[in-house]
Amino acid sequence: MTLRAGPGLFRALDRSIHRVALWADQLSALICAVLIVVTTMAMIVYQLGISIAWLDDVLRMLLIWLVYMGTVSLCLDNDHISMDAVYLRLPKPARKAMDIVIALLGVGLCLFTAKIGFDSMRQEMAYESLLLSGYIPAWPQTLAIPLGFGLMAVAYVSYLFSVITGRRQRAIGEAERLAAGG
Repeated sequence: MTLRAGPGLFRALDRSIHRVALWADQLSALICAVLIVVTTMAMIVYQLGISIAWLDDVLRMLLIWLVYMGTVSLCLDNDHISMDAVYLRLPKPARKAMDIVIALLGVGLCLFTAKIGFDSMRQEMAYESLLLSGYIPAWPQTLAIPLGFGLMAVAYVSYLFSVITGRRQRAIGEAERLAAGG
């Protein structure tokens, strides 16, 4: 988790990016609720001996959208899974340099993956590909990749600017504080 250190030069950009991240979180929560309802309905339908060919496709699509929309806010605050054993023992300038490298790698990898995902989605639209059931177009499922990774790249850019300008510093938890000897 990170703390916002002040308004800074990019306050409007930060606010709009945080709004987009909040929108992605809310969309993720909605998808999670729909996923629970659809999964429950699928279990009931299967218990009754009814088979719906496209139900697996819908569940898979919802899960993919849940994952990619849920990761946007993690990139915004650099809250991804990490092992901080070495990071916590580094001096502050080295930590800042490492945060910059991580943000740059995040931007680059997310943009690359978004580009590949967009090309794949465009190709599926051109070929009118269907999901495995043969009833649902494949492009809505594939749209989650370029959209999710594009939003993650924007979130990493915001994080990069905040690290460079010093507007946000990483909040060290109690366990990390004890491990660092502080």
